[in-house]
Amino acid sequence: MHWKAGLLSLALPAYAAVHESIAAIPAGWSQLEVSDESTIHLQVAVTLQNLDQLESKLLSVSSPDSADYGKYLEKEDVDSLFGPADDDVNKVKSWIASANADNVEYNAGVVSFTTTIANANKLLNTKFGLYSNGQTSKVRTTAYSVPDELADSIDFVSPTVMFGSTKAFRAIPEPVAAPEPELVERQFKHTCQKKIQFQNETWDVIGPQCLMEEYGTTGYEADANSGSTIAFGSFLNQSASMSDAAKYLKIWGLPEHNFKINALINGGVNNQSAPQADLGEANLDSQNILGLVGPLPVGEYITGGSPPFVPDLLTPNATENQNEPYLQYYTYLLSQKNADLPYVITNSYGDEENTVPPKYAARVCNLIGMMSMRGRTILESSGDLGTGAVCRTNQGPKKAQFTPIFPATCPYLTAVGGLQFFLPVEHAWNGSSGGFSNYFGRPSWQNGAVEAYLNTYISKTAYAYYKENDYANFSGRGFPDVSAHSLYPEYMTVIQGQPQPNGGTSAASPVFAAIVALLNDALLRAGKPALGFLNPWLYSKGAAALTDITRGGSLGCDGTNLQSGLKVPGSPGIIPYASWNATIGWDPVTGLGAPDFVKMKALALGGSGGWGWNSTSS
Repeated sequence: MHWKAGLLSLALPAYAAVHESIAAIPAGWSQLEVSDESTIHLQVAVTLQNLDQLESKLLSVSSPDSADYGKYLEKEDVDSLFGPADDDVNKVKSWIASANADNVEYNAGVVSFTTTIANANKLLNTKFGLYSNGQTSKVRTTAYSVPDELADSIDFVSPTVMFGSTKAFRAIPEPVAAPEPELVERQFKHTCQKKIQFQNETWDVIGPQCLMEEYGTTGYEADANSGSTIAFGSFLNQSASMSDAAKYLKIWGLPEHNFKINALINGGVNNQSAPQADLGEANLDSQNILGLVGPLPVGEYITGGSPPFVPDLLTPNATENQNEPYLQYYTYLLSQKNADLPYVITNSYGDEENTVPPKYAARVCNLIGMMSMRGRTILESSGDLGTGAVCRTNQGPKKAQFTPIFPATCPYLTAVGGLQFFLPVEHAWNGSSGGFSNYFGRPSWQNGAVEAYLNTYISKTAYAYYKENDYANFSGRGFPDVSAHSLYPEYMTVIQGQPQPNGGTSAASPVFAAIVALLNDALLRAGKPALGFLNPWLYSKGAAALTDITRGGSLGCDGTNLQSGLKVPGSPGIIPYASWNATIGWDPVTGLGAPDFVKMKALALGGSGGWGWNSTSS
């Protein structure tokens, strides 16, 4: 629905208490001048209804023991149950009209509009400024208010108090030594390792056949017409190259196949011909998926940043927009009918949780829950910062604390951590982010696994040390849920025609997602529903089909950014001995473990572990 607001003169409203605020400008940011006549694009998230029913409804269609398992909701069902009240939407529209707004649009609970900085300041009783961290500039504020009569109708206004810098989780730090030097590298049955030259160094890299063998998909032939589909999200104005994907498959001797562009969201640009500054993330996702799923349809969603302002003399183009993409991304996905959505969606981007406003994080997480309720499997990389990099809170005294990663901390998706080494047993990768959310409580399906870790497998000394100093919130949602190979040896990714080393949890998430797509292929061909939200199954029955990782661990909070290998600027929090160890069962670096396709397929189909399918529908 699209309209242009008229120029209305309204009485000055009475403003409630501050709706959202941050205590101070985050470390590393400085304020610059911005003209009152510059343009700002804002989104108002109208309050959703019946959110107290979201988790129970999600569990009813996602828990293997539920009578409603696999009976996923349609778009209309979700809209009717959770959509904003019409009265709230109309009140917000009328209020926005007072801002002399242009380009006003309402979609799936969000009203977006464009106005001047001066009008936005009046509308929100605030003072917007231009802030820079030396790499990007954003128009933000430290607090804003809404009228009394709208306080319960508005969830939040964005972008306002979010200073986070969304990042792709791909990293090439220096290799670390195996903790047991007597272990030798695994000898694969297939030719799946190569040596390449990159930046005057020789790199050992792996291809899809290594992953097929490691995770048990060798010899499985998917059916392009089964209905199983998979897609990946591309943010930060990145888009995957189809020509690079074709060359990647040719190098590894795999059949020709490619992805398609499912949608350009919020000004996203499909750069197939123009050179891009950074293709590494989007190409890593597309090539890892294409190398594993065979002929299954693969799609890409390209989401642009929302331009926070347009300066009078310098209009930023798409490559300069660095805004958070999650609200626009999931709002768009939820606007599509089930028939137009892929069954599996993987994303490899994130922010430090404490840089994301709590209301924004909660809204995005609830949208993810609604996607899961519709039978879609959402996977996110857990991050490449280990226990953390900045390792300080953003409020109060800014004390030292482990830094969880959002959206991986959202309980309604499956977070994928990182592994290293192809040895007789894989190890936890030292850069794999994990831990416990400070925003989201521990969901019921995690209780048994996380309590076992806290009561038995974490060292008593470490538990007491972290708890007494508030370094970790042990009552929060634990992440990751699962893990897959990230680095050492590196993945090979073709970028602008040249093979390069690549990796990180950005590689692990699409790999695990590809295996879920193959599981869905088997299920749909057997007349069964797709897996949908994985976690209730994984934490009950599915864990038995995963390979538990009990060696290695993650590091962090020592003043170094494990993703880049560089020193953290400013005054990062230093936490001596900060680490999470891989243990028996669930742990906050590898989750429940790595995929074993043969076991997972047999368990999902209800068979005995062979390749035969149970044709009974459910």
